[in-house]
Amino acid sequence: MLIAWRSGCLTGSDMSSKRLCIGGGVYVPAVLSLVTIGYLLSAMQLGPPMKDGNMTASFFPMLAAVIMLIALACVIVQEVRRSRSNDVKRPDGEAVEEDAGQVSKSYGGISLGAIRVVLLTAGYLLAFDLVGYFVSTFLYVLLLMFQFGSGSLKNWSMKLFATLSITGAGYLLFEVFFQVRLPTLWS
Repeated sequence: MLIAWRSGCLTGSDMSSKRLCIGGGVYVPAVLSLVTIGYLLSAMQLGPPMKDGNMTASFFPMLAAVIMLIALACVIVQEVRRSRSNDVKRPDGEAVEEDAGQVSKSYGGISLGAIRVVLLTAGYLLAFDLVGYFVSTFLYVLLLMFQFGSGSLKNWSMKLFATLSITGAGYLLFEVFFQVRLPTLWS
């Protein structure tokens, strides 16, 4: 039986001795899941999402929370699978990290990519009132596309089209459907 020790958890080919081994990439989605569950519970206190065939004030918060929980569950499952596939067993049974040069930098257990997303989001929130919805949302979505994409200008026209579509869809959703006035650069 091959047994490998990794981050204090035992993994091996024997299912009875196998323990779930999670890496640091699970912590942020897990905390966000707890916060989202709290948000969902408070949205449920607003009442049922539908009443007499019409959406109520709790519909969109509940929908957003459920979508967020599904997305976070997918991220957690993907991270667990990734951490399991990174284990390579040598003939002597000792686990080694697969291609240590490709491991992303992290600070305090938080990856550099996660830090960039937090900083982009903070910048977006600050810019939203200053330059308005269109400019801030366009730049935020475009920068997120480069963050999660290859970071190159490859397929820039597709990224530009997707960014314009997302910005336009957000405008339609809030201005037209919800009738919420969004800040603009010209107002």
